[in-house]
Amino acid sequence: MTSPKNTYFLGIAAIAALALGFWLIRDIVATVRGQDRGVDSGDSRPHVQFDRPNVPSKAPWRHNSRKAPGIDEILFGLPGERIIRFKDEEGYRNFLSRIDDDKIRILGRLDSLRAVRIGFDDRNDLDGLLEDESAPNFRVSIPDLPQVGAQPGAVGFGRTTLEWLGITTDNSDWGEGVRIAMLDTGIGKHETLGSRVREIDLVSGIQTGAEIHGHGTAVAALMVGRDGVSQGIVPAANLLSIRIADGNGSSNSFLLAEGIVRAVDEGAQIINISMASYGDSLLVQDAVAYAGEKQVLIVASAGNEGYTVPAYPAAYESVIAVGAVDAAGQHLAFSNTGDSIDVAAPGFEVLAAWPGEEYTSFTGTSAAAPLVAGALGAALTETQSGQLLPLQAQSILENNLNASGAPGHDPFYGGGTLDVDRMVNSYTDGRFDLAVASNWYQEPGPDEVVGTLQVTVQNQGTEAISGATVDVIINDDIFSMALPLLQEGGSHVVSLPVNEPEENQQIAIRSSINLNGNQDRDPGNNVLAGNIGLIGESPAATGETPQPD
Repeated sequence: MTSPKNTYFLGIAAIAALALGFWLIRDIVATVRGQDRGVDSGDSRPHVQFDRPNVPSKAPWRHNSRKAPGIDEILFGLPGERIIRFKDEEGYRNFLSRIDDDKIRILGRLDSLRAVRIGFDDRNDLDGLLEDESAPNFRVSIPDLPQVGAQPGAVGFGRTTLEWLGITTDNSDWGEGVRIAMLDTGIGKHETLGSRVREIDLVSGIQTGAEIHGHGTAVAALMVGRDGVSQGIVPAANLLSIRIADGNGSSNSFLLAEGIVRAVDEGAQIINISMASYGDSLLVQDAVAYAGEKQVLIVASAGNEGYTVPAYPAAYESVIAVGAVDAAGQHLAFSNTGDSIDVAAPGFEVLAAWPGEEYTSFTGTSAAAPLVAGALGAALTETQSGQLLPLQAQSILENNLNASGAPGHDPFYGGGTLDVDRMVNSYTDGRFDLAVASNWYQEPGPDEVVGTLQVTVQNQGTEAISGATVDVIINDDIFSMALPLLQEGGSHVVSLPVNEPEENQQIAIRSSINLNGNQDRDPGNNVLAGNIGLIGESPAATGETPQPD
């Protein structure tokens, strides 16, 4: 006969297996154990990309290795721990009063969400205690920077990140009065962070002055750095650094939820989370909902495993999920994709601060997320409409993304690529800017031989534009088409048939706008050129680089 204990575990395993799916579990386990993973034959991505090692940090010795989680930890969370959520205050207080021995240890409590983190040595010791809902405590972690990869030919940002985002003037006063919280590894000493940083440490057993991971320092600098070398987007903002990860960059669902609640209670308007988990924690869901009720924005990195689903908490609908692009605007191979991706931002070889007055070449969606958080902070104070509310800043973000990839919302870029200049000038009249935003090749279906080139023209200014035309050159063939009236932020898609390229064939694509007397503030985005080629067994569009007139 099956024991109650075994029945419990079998039931949990069945539910977890249904929720995660075999394919996702297989991919996660293969990745964390360092196994090579080829391109999935069932992947329908038009762009086929391959990984290569990232340029390591200037301080690689700080990247302590973390033990990869096994399948038990992925499914059931940290061993010897549970999170208990209580339906009412009475049950919560009664439970706390009943824990009076060494067998069950309270590792943390979150009064506002009526939740307790407990530790135990024997599962049998919990008998009679778990009358309310209990759940695993999943591991949450940062990515190891040296293990992040990008496709060959990816273009790094270096010190050009702010310029790429459209910030070409002095931004040292941006973000005055804005309160941003960062849940990460804490920060180390660096001149660029100045005096506008307040620190809270939620990691137990850490002595003052103990070695910390540099990840949080790099993330912080991209938001509030002010030394001109690792310059952030909102240097004048107030940053609350809430440490939820140890020196190896490891944390857990309970600390993540606790950090979110603490950030909200401390008055943060924006929370950046450049950490991730593949465990869907009910407690973290509660914390995200708590932030939403207070109209606090949460920005989170999508994850760096190349999966077709973002990690948590980015995967939650109310969280702004950030993917990564290189300096050519290309989706980076490691950046997780999926329908819940909201925006893409710089995430390859971005110059950032590192503890000890050093700097690092920062790669990953961990770098992309704080740039979006900083952009939201800039929208709060730098638009001409005065001080905004966080939800208004989010609306400005969504309405001023540069169209990228496939027309409309797509799983690689979400709504588009971050453009801070457009955001802060969204209320500025007299900006005329028509752009070729994307050349996207959609390969033919199984029974077709002709693919489709989709050219997206976008009005990236604040004034309506009419009378323009677009020329699309496919090899030596020229197609000219009139563009309709485009309101501010509006897009028009031109679709043209293109034969599927043969092996080793490169089909040259060049799309250009004829303004026909219209004003235009940025001629550099009027032309977009690239190639459609065959990589392995699948066609791919490569080298999409804006070309100035």
